[in-house]
Amino acid sequence: MPSLSSILTKIKIRLGSKYSEDQMVYVVYGKQPSPFPDLEYIEPIIAIVASERECFAIQEKYLDTKVSWEARKVQGAESIDLVDGCVLYLTHTTLSSYDEDADGNPIFGIMENPQPTALYCSRGAAEQQAPDQYLHIVTLGEINLRGVGEFLE
Repeated sequence: MPSLSSILTKIKIRLGSKYSEDQMVYVVYGKQPSPFPDLEYIEPIIAIVASERECFAIQEKYLDTKVSWEARKVQGAESIDLVDGCVLYLTHTTLSSYDEDADGNPIFGIMENPQPTALYCSRGAAEQQAPDQYLHIVTLGEINLRGVGEFLE
């Protein structure tokens, strides 16, 4: 008969692998005609979702938008349940502005070609791990064809 400690070890191993699988999210892009005269199209990040099933549902709902996605591991989420409404932090090495304000300053929001580098559970971890990158706060489960989240300075 196995000892209690060996049973607990096996349970921890199984739970550990379950948690590592659950810590993946999907960054969903939506290529669509641009509302801006100088751009042919935009391809903003239109959602961050917890399952590929949700990606397919978005694709079916928005037939006029070319929906694509990529799986990303969320850094620092080892013991957190990622559910709709969780705030996450995306980092980007570069941002291309799509417009200027009245003073000529670039406006970031809908990106022509977003290229996130990593996702984090906490702002502090994102700022520490990627201090020279742009920070983008997003909410798991939010869908917006014009781009989810907000860029932080």
